[in-house]
Amino acid sequence: MIGILKTGFTVIFAGLFMVGCATTDPCVNILQEKPMAPGIKMNSVNIIDTSLYYEMVGGTYCNGVRVAPTTEEVNSGVVTRYKISVQQTQSDRTNTGTMQVWTILRNHTNFPLQIEGRTQFFDQLKTPIEEMTAWKRIQLPPKSIGTYKVQSTRKDEGMQFYIEIREGR
Repeated sequence: MIGILKTGFTVIFAGLFMVGCATTDPCVNILQEKPMAPGIKMNSVNIIDTSLYYEMVGGTYCNGVRVAPTTEEVNSGVVTRYKISVQQTQSDRTNTGTMQVWTILRNHTNFPLQIEGRTQFFDQLKTPIEEMTAWKRIQLPPKSIGTYKVQSTRKDEGMQFYIEIREGR
């Protein structure tokens, strides 16, 4: 009876071991990019270039050892890595009645970044009322902040805005 149990245990253990070795890649990457929320959030900034900002769920393992991200990041459920972040976004009326919007961006890297921004202006019903502005460049020195600023051409009341940020091309 004991011999049968030992043999059965050995077969089960060997089967589990073989299932664990089914992959040919010794370093399995289980990071997944988190999908972005649909729709446009008015009066906000969206970093559209995933090389500047992305969220991942999970962790990277190699031969059963966690190599990235840290335990704290994995325990939080979402890993956020970024080169830049939005520090503040504001809008105001100019003396001529047009809308001026600006956002302050922080460079978290140890090297200079070239960032580009563009803006779409909307009316109270969230209908675009101007063409999207041209891409405007912002130079961000290492570990610093910079400001993206743009004005509307119209004087409509109740205007809203949406800013897109990407890495310079």
